[in-house]
Amino acid sequence: MIAAKGFFASALGLALASMAMVGGARGEEGLKIQYHGAGWVQGGRIERQSDTVSDESGQDFNGNWTQNTGGQITAIADLGGGWEGGLGLGAIQTPMYFRGRREYDKAVGLTWSPYVTEARLTYTLGEPERPALQITGGSFHFNYNPDAKNLGMYLLRGLVYPGIVVSGFETKDVLPIANVFGLDIRHERGGYRGDFLVNSETEINPYFDLSFAYVSRFRFAKGIEVGAGANWYRAVAQRPEITSPGKACPDANSNVGVNATDREICFILDTSFVAKPSGTDTLVDTVTGSLSGIKVMGRLSVDPKALFGIGGSLGAKDLVFYSEAAVLGLKDYPKYYDDIGRRIPVMVGFNLPAFGYLDELSLEAEYYANRNMTDYEKELEDNSWVPRPKANNPVKDAAGNLTGTVPTDTRGDDWKWSLYGYKVIAGHLKLSGQVANDHLRTGGFYLRKTQSETFSDTFDWYWMFKVAYYF
Repeated sequence: MIAAKGFFASALGLALASMAMVGGARGEEGLKIQYHGAGWVQGGRIERQSDTVSDESGQDFNGNWTQNTGGQITAIADLGGGWEGGLGLGAIQTPMYFRGRREYDKAVGLTWSPYVTEARLTYTLGEPERPALQITGGSFHFNYNPDAKNLGMYLLRGLVYPGIVVSGFETKDVLPIANVFGLDIRHERGGYRGDFLVNSETEINPYFDLSFAYVSRFRFAKGIEVGAGANWYRAVAQRPEITSPGKACPDANSNVGVNATDREICFILDTSFVAKPSGTDTLVDTVTGSLSGIKVMGRLSVDPKALFGIGGSLGAKDLVFYSEAAVLGLKDYPKYYDDIGRRIPVMVGFNLPAFGYLDELSLEAEYYANRNMTDYEKELEDNSWVPRPKANNPVKDAAGNLTGTVPTDTRGDDWKWSLYGYKVIAGHLKLSGQVANDHLRTGGFYLRKTQSETFSDTFDWYWMFKVAYYF
């Protein structure tokens, strides 16, 4: 199996190298190259955050500011004969912490994070707009739900076990930045499009596990589009004993940073009680599992303007309704994953009438009744598929003294919401903003340590604004 994956990686590298050789061979004829790029600056502020005392100091982000700047440039080369290559680079500058607390201001620093926008080779059979067959290999972006602005995209974002959902202001997964390293085979006929994806995991360890997904959509003539898909996440493990650890857990001390009393690092201790004449006996069953799992997704998009012939002063994106739902893991496990209904996030969105003043104004809401903790530090530390246990939160008085504890309640974050809008001026200048309570992970002392979501209550919120120039 390792040899097969090595062959896959080598073939991919050769394909990318051939792009340069083909381009060199056509150099005398005049290679057709188009350049696309962008530069931006954005900033925002957390206006309300309920969880201010969990675990350690540094949790209170109320009133904290953040900002980042960045830029990217990509070259798209027409290599002839249906072949096309894309190569681009970018970098984002961000502060190490959200500003606003004394301990952060003393140690704050700025970091530059480079990334590859895309590094791909594409072969198209038929018309580029509606190809009978199109094969793309390398590092590239893939977005199966163009309506989604923040929430959704469950099939290709986040984890299965634990059931982590990803969102945030103009995240790279909904912008033209690469989030697939592998292969896409696309076919179209009429209103149908299907994509078979092979993706090597480069986002979160264990790295280089292969996932296989198929995503389809059917577009009706009058403004209705339906889509569905399945993703066998980490179907082929680079090292099976890490992706599916069984009982071979790391030493318990390796997980002290998450919870020193947590014994369920890579397996579940499922406890049941059996009454006997002599009393009640406790039986403990060890349940093993895996980071691997199957996601399934369905979505819908309806444009009533096209459906009913509505026009007037409405914009092209106004009044569009869209929705997406997914099951994050088809297999049940005791204790933490025993209710499939709590593994189903559902998102609905509606483009409010903007009458041309904005190109798009989207309101999105999500319901996800997950009862597990919303961080994945155990996965990062120990490649654990078991969620972090619910801890007792400390209660402090006005002077900061510990007065007791209260159990963690995860029900307050079942609902997420987002209001997003943008306007493009003169074809190149884009102004965009968002007010939201989503799955933002801000970093910082506490949140960086646990990869926890920032917002634990429906009424928590933040805002962001961006100015970008595109060409």
